[in-house]
Amino acid sequence: MKQQIFIITLLTIVIKLNSVGQIKFDYTGAELVINYFTDTLNKNEQKIIKHPGYQHILLHSQKFSSQPLTEKNLLNSLKGKDDGFDFSGVKERSDTLKQIIQLLKNNEQEIRNEFVNLPLYFLPEDYKQIATIYFVIGGYDGIAFDEKICVNIDFKQFRDNFNEIKLYIAHELFHIGFEKYQELPDIFRIKTVKELKTIVLAMTMNEGLATLTPYHKRISTNELSDFDYKTLLDSSALSTKINQFNSVLKYLDENSDKEITNEILGNVLGQCSGDRLFYIVGCYMGLKIESKFGKDKISELVKETPELFFETYKQIE
Repeated sequence: MKQQIFIITLLTIVIKLNSVGQIKFDYTGAELVINYFTDTLNKNEQKIIKHPGYQHILLHSQKFSSQPLTEKNLLNSLKGKDDGFDFSGVKERSDTLKQIIQLLKNNEQEIRNEFVNLPLYFLPEDYKQIATIYFVIGGYDGIAFDEKICVNIDFKQFRDNFNEIKLYIAHELFHIGFEKYQELPDIFRIKTVKELKTIVLAMTMNEGLATLTPYHKRISTNELSDFDYKTLLDSSALSTKINQFNSVLKYLDENSDKEITNEILGNVLGQCSGDRLFYIVGCYMGLKIESKFGKDKISELVKETPELFFETYKQIE
């Protein structure tokens, strides 16, 4: 009997390690930047530029930005120019940033136990979670692809509320999992509005479900100051976003044969990303599907197409 209990316990540990034990935390990028701005005798820009976290930011920008950041932008920013990486005030906030790093280190086990697990709730059972989380300063607030995540600890929302970092980690980890089943869209290869609609559907599903990932945790802990979640809980504001999104889809359908222009891209992606439609409306769709069919349905849909995700939602409307 004791041997059976030991085997069961061992298997439980192995399963947990298999799902969440492959998450690595790397604080060195943020620490290098803090030291750079506070230690006048140690100005090694190349150490920062070649750091894997900053290289990942640059690679993300090359893949997904129409105006990609380069090593030169990073170097100029380190030298005090406003050139894509915001390091203004890092020296003055160094004590706060050091405290955030120490809080992350002190709470690492809690983050693993409570927040790293959250994406697994909506991802397929066969998913094996592997990722490195780089805590950095400057660049984008949070990015995730190719089993690597960069989290900018100097993002004001994180400085104001440490719990937001934990919740954003869950959000970004979902993206890492989603990427295993869905190819990330290449916005620069599309030629027609019809192809743009395919990307809009894919990004609405991806960003929406990533926003859904920490939703229930936010509700239970009353961490609802983030704009997306305040909107989701405000029926009038949510209705406005849904109507706006439907107008975007209508435009895409009515102009499907048109060739892509910068004006069309700016209009569509400006609304979907800038006005947070990807996140808010996509999360709402996920919530409706979860409520009607259960969380396992979402796990199934992650393996299917974004079109099927939308069709499943339409069944509920």
